[in-house]
Amino acid sequence: MANKSYPRKTIKVVLRPAGMVLTVCVTLLAVFSMGALVALNWAHTGIQAETERLRQEAAAIEFANEELEEKTARLDSIQSIQEIARDELGLVDPRTVAIEPQS
Repeated sequence: MANKSYPRKTIKVVLRPAGMVLTVCVTLLAVFSMGALVALNWAHTGIQAETERLRQEAAAIEFANEELEEKTARLDSIQSIQEIARDELGLVDPRTVAIEPQS
């Protein structure tokens, strides 16, 4: 088969000035699009800040939970409960008589 060559046609593109209505519509579309992007960025930033705050709150709660678990693990005997009452709460056995030296 022989290669046939086809004549090339030239196409001339003519740009016409856009009408006023089209220019206004495109401008408004661009302005509203930029406004929407700014609003989305603002919302995204707020969500990120709230997420970080909640992560910090969750970490604090997790730390407090671990401390409470340690305390409940120490409550396995009466001696442990008495130590906590004496050391942390300042309580004494009602049968104990406290004698304070005079100054």
